[in-house]
Order: sequence, then C-alpha cells, then structure tokens
Amino acid sequence: MDVEEFFNMLMDRIETAIKTSPQQNTIQHHFGGKFASEMICKGCPHKYENSEPFLSISIPVKNKKSILEGLNAFV
Repeated sequence: MDVEEFFNMLMDRIETAIKTSPQQNTIQHHFGGKFASEMICKGCPHKYENSEPFLSISIPVKNKKSILEGLNAFV
C-alpha cells in the first residue's frame, strides 16, 4: 500500500465513522478541495464545465526540482 492509498483509506474510514455526527463534513471542509475542469469546443460556442471534490492529488515528482514544478506540470 502506498501513501496515497493509505491516506484515502484512512479518510474514508474517518468519514464513515462520523457520518451521522454534527462533524460529518469536517474532513472535506479541512482537507478537501474541488477540481474545476472546462472543455471548450473548437469552432462553436459550446462549453462544458465540471467540478469534482477531492482529498488528495497525484502530482508528478520524477525529474522535478520542486513541488511547485510538479504542480505546474499537473495543471
């Protein structure tokens, strides 16, 4: 199991344990975010927008000098 799998499993178990409590949105509120993606059709005015919640992202680190460089490659 790698770090990302462990983190996702841990967060999932915590969210399941607090599902019916007043703190049920704590994990997403403190650790989560939303991916925003947009697809624009070439040659027509149609545009598709989507947002998706996340708790972690996988950024490329191989041959990168810094996390910022990896984030730039991710975007």
